[in-house]
Amino acid sequence: AAEKAATIKIVDYRMIGAPFNLKYDSTDNPLNATKGVKLLASLTPWYSLDAAKKSFFETRIAGSTYLALDADANYVLAGRLAFGSILGAALRDIPANHRFYSGGGASVRGYRYQSLGPTLTNGNVIGGSSLLEASLEARIKVTNNIGIVPFVDAGSAFASSYPDFKDKVHYAAGLGLRYYTAIGPIRLDVAFPLNRRKGDKPVAMYFGIGQAF
Repeated sequence: AAEKAATIKIVDYRMIGAPFNLKYDSTDNPLNATKGVKLLASLTPWYSLDAAKKSFFETRIAGSTYLALDADANYVLAGRLAFGSILGAALRDIPANHRFYSGGGASVRGYRYQSLGPTLTNGNVIGGSSLLEASLEARIKVTNNIGIVPFVDAGSAFASSYPDFKDKVHYAAGLGLRYYTAIGPIRLDVAFPLNRRKGDKPVAMYFGIGQAF
């Protein structure tokens, strides 16, 4: 029997963008904050040079806050919230590299990198027009050099321009180990996806320098 050859459709975009960025940081340590607030906002209008394709407006905002519960900062609560939205174009008209994706060590731990969001019928993730993520950590020092960090993460990308929760939100929980050095903590996180899909592993591990956020 004859086999049909697979075809790949290539779409070219010609666009001009002018990003506007805002950064605020009142934390006491960039790698191991125990107090203060961090905020990073990016607003970018993208103008299409092709009349057949639409222009759009891209917004990305991420913020985190830190609260020490004692004078020596042995007990610290840390929270992170991220939001993204693209206005002016349908999802199919947005270039893939501008769409929102979730999952991985810097967003929702426990799931594969950029594996959360709208999908095709074959399960391939295509990205979304909006994003919502949240994380909460309790950073507890056991000794001067060793700490543990129980955490929970939640989030996903959505097909609509604002999170409407028609696409499933995914959750994860885990426990981290920190070894504190003069240049910052060495981080090991073990995360468990709480609403696994087919193909998701039951546990994921992440290693890095500095706190997760």
